[in-house]
Amino acid sequence: MSILTTDYAKVVESSERAAWRVNDVFPAGAALDFQKWFMPKAMFAGNDLAFLNADERRKLNQIYGNAYAYLFYFVEAYIIDMAMRHAEAELYGNDDNLRAMLRFAEEEVKHQQMFLRFGEMFKSSFGSECDVVPNPQAVAQVILSKTPMAVTLVTLHLEIITQAHFVECMRDDKDMDAQFVSLFRHHWMEESQHAKLDALELTKLRRDATPEMVQQAIDDYFAIAGAFAGLLGEQAKLDVVSLERALGRTFSTEERQAIETAQRKSYHRTFLGSGVTNTTFLEFLAEHFPGALPGAAQAAAAFA
Repeated sequence: MSILTTDYAKVVESSERAAWRVNDVFPAGAALDFQKWFMPKAMFAGNDLAFLNADERRKLNQIYGNAYAYLFYFVEAYIIDMAMRHAEAELYGNDDNLRAMLRFAEEEVKHQQMFLRFGEMFKSSFGSECDVVPNPQAVAQVILSKTPMAVTLVTLHLEIITQAHFVECMRDDKDMDAQFVSLFRHHWMEESQHAKLDALELTKLRRDATPEMVQQAIDDYFAIAGAFAGLLGEQAKLDVVSLERALGRTFSTEERQAIETAQRKSYHRTFLGSGVTNTTFLEFLAEHFPGALPGAAQAAAAFA
């Protein structure tokens, strides 16, 4: 997977070849198999919780999968806004660039619709309510208040990891629900193009940036990552409540803490650690934002 050599016209061509509809992801009669895992074991720290039996660990894994999908819906609220801002900048410029950025925004809206459809299916069949962190629009505004380079760098991070998760962990995992795998296969097909656009946009922004602007972007990137880490910690706490509700039991203080710690580890490693250790992302940083590499190493030690 390379994002370092491409152009806007090629991205549009690839996007058109990979195009799909939400109904392709959820054909008539599609259903979730709750006898299966939703997240791959390689991304799930809860499998080490010995006080949970196999069925209870599978329930926790499904709660994690629901939140994982929701969190991509969550961050796409700001990504759509970002893509439209980049498209607006091309309004009287290059037509290929404009088409690419408009397709980017439209596809992210489609992804949100896909994740909402999944959330409805999950809610109707799981058997109990699962809580998720609120206010994606408010969080989007906080992220968008940062420098455009930082916002696009965070987006590149996120869109690279969703590809890595699918290719390295999900694609060949036979223990996972087939519908859930299909969901993220389709997501991967388009995010692989979006990451290339992020790289192209970042290269343009970096070209005209002063050293002070670059440093501010790096600082903002890590500030957003830190805030996201806190958000993921809140989701881990909600998962404990959701699991108690699903199982109809109350855990001890020690057990609650162990579940929360395992879930927080899963979220941090999945959304943060897998980005700051990803070879493609680190190569891009080394070429365009070398000042971010020490911070990436620190983040890897904390989250990976």
